[in-house]
Amino acid sequence: MADATALIEQAPLQDRDLLQRLSLYFDTVDHRLRHGEGWFIFNAKPGRSRRIAAFIQARLNEHTPPVSYFVMPWRDFALSAYVTEVGLPELAPSVGANARAQQEFDLAIRITHQTWTQVVSTDLLVLVGMKPAHRHEAELLDRTIERRHEQRLATILLTPDMPQQLEDEFRGVDPAHAYWWRIFNRMYESSLVAL
Repeated sequence: MADATALIEQAPLQDRDLLQRLSLYFDTVDHRLRHGEGWFIFNAKPGRSRRIAAFIQARLNEHTPPVSYFVMPWRDFALSAYVTEVGLPELAPSVGANARAQQEFDLAIRITHQTWTQVVSTDLLVLVGMKPAHRHEAELLDRTIERRHEQRLATILLTPDMPQQLEDEFRGVDPAHAYWWRIFNRMYESSLVAL
């Protein structure tokens, strides 16, 4: 708890308030995880999101018994979304003719499957820096949140945007505007919200 307390004391005022609220969450994390309660944290620009993510990891690392969690930067999630939704489907028809290409394709599928399994099955998923720029990112995020919501698994989403900005970004990658409302409603139903 000493590391977490030091992080709170060194943080700017707005972050101190949020970190204290998060501290209360982690004081009862077993109960929160049993109920699938997470967080939807807006306005977490890079420096702030690093502080929040470091605090979350410090609290989870000191928890006994250990909690299964996965902290994933948005960059890694976006790359996984591209590989899963675009890259592998485009390559699939052409790999069968070359044994080496088939081995590499199979390896990519295995790694992608392992990542997806971890994302949808860990007790707590922390996604840092959420900022969708492509439709495939919104699609995979929608499926991820849906699966975790169905299983009552807690998710913490940190985004650098305010709610209206994030909604506009989703509208840019999904003109039908289906993903934003599903993601927002599932997260709002099961999460604490911070700006």
